[in-house]
Amino acid sequence: MRHLLYLCLLCCLLLPFLSFAVSLSTEQAFVADLSRQINADELVELPLLQQQSFLALRREPMTSYTKGTAILLPDGSEHAASPKHIDTLRQQLNDYGWHTLALMPPPMPTDITADDALAAYQQQLIERMNAAQELAQKNPGVTIIIAQGSSAAVLNQLYASKQLTEPAAFIMLGAYLADTTLNRQIAKALATQQVPTLDISHQQDNSQVLSQLRLRRQLVNKHMKPVYRQRSLSGSGYNNDVQQWVVHEIYGWLTSVGL
Repeated sequence: MRHLLYLCLLCCLLLPFLSFAVSLSTEQAFVADLSRQINADELVELPLLQQQSFLALRREPMTSYTKGTAILLPDGSEHAASPKHIDTLRQQLNDYGWHTLALMPPPMPTDITADDALAAYQQQLIERMNAAQELAQKNPGVTIIIAQGSSAAVLNQLYASKQLTEPAAFIMLGAYLADTTLNRQIAKALATQQVPTLDISHQQDNSQVLSQLRLRRQLVNKHMKPVYRQRSLSGSGYNNDVQQWVVHEIYGWLTSVGL
């Protein structure tokens, strides 16, 4: 009985420290894993304010020409080498003349609808995108953005509100936020921002993605957005065949808009 009491007391003493460690460890754990798995020459630390930094994965084109830089941003719950499209794209776009720069996204708020949660997340995303854009400008050619999930949804809003420099092209992969009202705002922002946009979704994407596709098309037509293509594909973004399909979709669309 005495040993059980000691164990309970020890757990009570350690619980605050364990909770604190868990709250800080998600991005740090991703960084530690990627640092072990990815070649050291692909790892780069990009500076943030207040002497902070974040991890990005950089690769050079494998062609005699350079088209520019593709900045890749995974969903807020993923990492810079996410197996859902991002890792495939960051490696295969090099064969088409692109530098690739895959970013570690800021941690997504548990409740994006909470007071100031979305605004705080947007600010963190702005800082990381500005740092990535500064690095991309050192390479020849244009900059395109490929973003996934919640990251794509928030970037879309930031382009509509002119809080970020517009890229030459914007590719959204399963863009959504976990709130119906916010998703309707995504559709409105998509229709009003002027960046050439490719909107890719899958049959197995989150239901919030699929429920908004018709509204996005309607609003794009209403506001006469000049360059917009919507592609709905079968399968899942984790499937290798589907990922190859997406690579070719992106390459074909970029070619069609002159990039």
